[in-house]
Amino acid sequence: MAQQRPIPSARKLGPANRHHPRGHREPPLAQIGSFVDLFVWLLVLKSYFLPLFIIPTGSMAETLAGAHATHTCPNCGWSYMIGPQRILEPDGRDVTRLPPVIQCPNCHWSESTGAGGVKLREKAGDRIVVHGWPYDLGGVFGPHRWDVVVFKNPNEPDINFIKRLIGLPGERIEIINGDIFVQAPGDSEPRIAVKPRHVQQSLWFNVYNHDYLPRRPAEQRYRLSRSGGALYMPRWAPLEADGPWRRLDTRTPLFDGLNSDRSEAVFTTAVDGAPRGAIPPGEITDTYGYNGPPVPGASRGLNIVSDVRLAADVAIEEGDGYVELHISRQEAFFYARLTADGMLSLEFTRGAEERRAPLAEPVRVALPRSSPVRLALSHADGVVRVEVDGRERLRSDPALYSLTWDLARRQAIAPRTPRVRIAASRVRASFAHLVVQRDVHYSRVRHGGLAGGGLGNGVRGNPITLPSDAYFVLGDNSPASQDSRLWTPAMLGPHLLQAYRDGDYKIGTVPADQMIGRAFFVYWPGFLPLLPEGPNIVPDFGRVRWIH
Repeated sequence: MAQQRPIPSARKLGPANRHHPRGHREPPLAQIGSFVDLFVWLLVLKSYFLPLFIIPTGSMAETLAGAHATHTCPNCGWSYMIGPQRILEPDGRDVTRLPPVIQCPNCHWSESTGAGGVKLREKAGDRIVVHGWPYDLGGVFGPHRWDVVVFKNPNEPDINFIKRLIGLPGERIEIINGDIFVQAPGDSEPRIAVKPRHVQQSLWFNVYNHDYLPRRPAEQRYRLSRSGGALYMPRWAPLEADGPWRRLDTRTPLFDGLNSDRSEAVFTTAVDGAPRGAIPPGEITDTYGYNGPPVPGASRGLNIVSDVRLAADVAIEEGDGYVELHISRQEAFFYARLTADGMLSLEFTRGAEERRAPLAEPVRVALPRSSPVRLALSHADGVVRVEVDGRERLRSDPALYSLTWDLARRQAIAPRTPRVRIAASRVRASFAHLVVQRDVHYSRVRHGGLAGGGLGNGVRGNPITLPSDAYFVLGDNSPASQDSRLWTPAMLGPHLLQAYRDGDYKIGTVPADQMIGRAFFVYWPGFLPLLPEGPNIVPDFGRVRWIH
């Protein structure tokens, strides 16, 4: 939710403060007129062209931060944001404050914020600039899918919301297993909506960064299965006890296997001694440090996320073999292989198939002798990509692999945890800055005030068709977002209630005349503490950024 507030004026360098040759100084009345002109110009600019807003809540975290505190995990060193929550006090009061328990999103280490616990200092949310006029022009300047938009709250027209625009007028929207399926007018069936690269980059969320090694396992407060035991310990483990993998417990794992055939190391969150000696894949769920520990059934998120990204700085030091990144989605397994002579390939298998099939034509990559390359493999929105040094080099051919609406619906019934691995053969190679990330996962929600068996608007089993002048919006922090999925007739404000009664408004949508504009820039992301226990007084200029 984005609430518009007045922005304090800053002192300007006016004409009276500048040096003027004698005889050319403006008279006092002209100086006053200049200040009035400037004030009027700024007021018009702010009101009609570039309005300013402050983000009070965390529905768009971590793309945009609402009111929050920051904390560094003592177990792994990862810094993360924590947002306030609505909490029912023992005396029955409903208050909004920082949660009593916080959880690191990197290693799941939990800490209490109560008496004797962690002390957190809350600060204001991001301050943003919004394009207030292009949407009025329409056409190419109008709203586009994946825009971050500001609009009037369906409940209170004097308060503004901020979400991501997902559905356009006339479309049929259905959220399936975290992905968005769209059926435009005239289409025979829904198709998955693919995020542009600049948007996707902002929607990868950290699962585990191997530069931040946990010192000890964390107690699992909530988990999806018992295969990994009651403790959570993200790490890389060799599939072969006496294989060529070295230094997996350091920040720079090494494959020392010039004479070794293919060997894999797996990302897991289970501690040593998993049942029957198996190494289960690491849990990848829609948890956010911003929200505190996940609570099943309490809209805090605990869903398997199927879309993942694996990245590493890879350096082949010797040998004539290859290194490989490997991820999966349901029964499909994907492999990005980089050979010692610079050939890059993308292949996949389905189910129990052992023979790999190409997903794209191989390309040659220039391998520097003295430095590594950044290799990344990802699956998002039914598209598999391989990047080298931040540039997309391979992309899956939709004729060879695609995620159809029917397949996605079947897979959503029993989602599987993705498999994330690194592999190598006949080389000596290092893997540094290993990172596992997940895509945003728009969750399937239920609400007692909704029709369709309590299913949220636009979720699997309850798709929504948008009117010709309305939009569908979702928050990036899906487990904690009050968005189109959860709007009900009971929450409508007077500006929409009569239109609903007259049949001119559809629940779960944002009418075009309620749109304010596209958020495009964070000009003031708040303050940082000068000292560890001191007040927040240092401007956080490092987080000034464009919004994607």
